Amino acid sequence: MAPEFDMKKVTAPLLLHMLGKELRFPRLFLLRCKFTLGRFKKTIDGRFPRELVDLAALPAWVYLNLKQKIGQHKAFEIMRVALLTGGTATQNLQFDSVHKERNFQNFSELEIENNRSGLVRWNKMEVVERSAQRFEIKITRCMFHELAVSVGIPEMTPMVCQIDNAMFNSYLPDEMIFDRGLLGGRIADGMRECNFVWEFCTRLDPPIEGRNV
Repeated sequence: MAPEFDMKKVTAPLLLHMLGKELRFPRLFLLRCKFTLGRFKKTIDGRFPRELVDLAALPAWVYLNLKQKIGQHKAFEIMRVALLTGGTATQNLQFDSVHKERNFQNFSELEIENNRSGLVRWNKMEVVERSAQRFEIKITRCMFHELAVSVGIPEMTPMVCQIDNAMFNSYLPDEMIFDRGLLGGRIADGMRECNFVWEFCTRLDPPIEGRNV
């Protein structure tokens, strides 16, 4: 069995590159965050699964420290680039398109499996519809959002949502459409659940030369 992918191998170089424009000693800043991470973890509510804390604590701690140094706007944008890139890479590996053909059926099977055993396994998920043309699930509990709220950075949840957007819109970009139903319709926006809808679209025939369209 292949070892689990370490997302820090992607995010750390990006952070060092971007922080180099904002901090005099970016590597030292990240090392300090790493060495004081244990103290931060001890402040996190014990109700959260340890594996979730291990996954989310370092990005959260880096963001919290970075906000104090360069302000929320710049800190948010830097973390967004790093997490979006690293998270999308990780999700792409989970879908294993090298060994599993990219098609709508495989996508729905793997999305269900990833919700049960992948990066988002701590959330509560329900399958609403699954057919050859349409796949819909809903998330009724988002543990990432609960953790972000508990440490005072609820604005980090949309970063996780944007990883979903990037992954789902690139899996079958010419055949599958991903939609959340409406803007502002997520748990992070105050709603009771998050809706995820994927539709498989039949390719339109090209226009015939000389025909009015």
